[in-house]
Order: sequence, then structure tokens, then C-alpha cells
Amino acid sequence: MMAQLLRTTEGGPLLSTADLDAFEQRYALKLPLLLREFLLATNGGRPERDLFKLQGVPGNPFGRIHLFFGLNDSIESCNLDWNLEVFRERLPPGLLPIATTEGADKICLAVSGADLGRVFYWDAHAQPGTNSVHLLAEDLYTFISALQSDALSPSLLES
Repeated sequence: MMAQLLRTTEGGPLLSTADLDAFEQRYALKLPLLLREFLLATNGGRPERDLFKLQGVPGNPFGRIHLFFGLNDSIESCNLDWNLEVFRERLPPGLLPIATTEGADKICLAVSGADLGRVFYWDAHAQPGTNSVHLLAEDLYTFISALQSDALSPSLLES
């Protein structure tokens, strides 16, 4: 279902359910089913539809996804585990960074707590004492379904 919903380019190597199980065990978390399906189908990459509506960030009504993170990618910064380790101290508890914008901001999925399954935008440059997390969607399916493209979006070549 997720593979037909959003195509990507430059994803990591094909994953198995064992790869995802090992990631979950290592970080003591449970990936939502939709994220598992997405990773098995694409293993991250640059999405063909990359624009999302962003509410609550003054002067910035849209965001653009640069890359969805995967696992076992040869480029370290493209991996879920690398991003989780690097941003763990800065992100609110229970949020897993699943994608990055063209800057340092992250798209995060709540993997525990009352917000389980919700998708959030984390503003890496928010001033201390201000809200750095903004709700994007109630779930990953809704978020991905709402992504849009424009002239700057990656285009996928049809074979």
C-alpha cells in the first residue's frame, strides 16, 4: 500500500523484516506498521512528492522533504539509527526522526506516548522557550497522502 502511495529515488538497499526487527530491538521501540511497510517498499530516499503544509511556524507555510531515512544506507546521515543517535538529546522523548528537510529540521513519528502514530515537524532552530514541535498529521498515511509536488520536486524517470 505504501509503495504505491509514494515513490522515492536513491533509497537504501532492500530491507527484510529481520532488519526492522533488529532496529526495534536495538532501540527498544516498535515501528508503526505503516512505517515498516514504507521502509520495506522504499528504504527511504527522495520522494517524488516532497512539499507539505506547515502550520504554526511564522513566515513558513510550506516545508520540503529532502530525504526519508532508511536503514543500512552507505551514507551514514541517511539512516534512521544515525539520526536517532545524533538528535536523541534534542528531540522530545518518543519522537523518531523519519525524514529531513533541506535544512536541519526533521519530520518525526511518535513511536510512544499519547501521540503514538502522529507525525510532527521539529524545528531545529526554534528559540529556547518556544514550541519546536508542530503536528503535521494524525498518522503517516495521512501525511504521505497530503504531500504535493512542484517544479522543484524530484522527478522519477519512467522506464
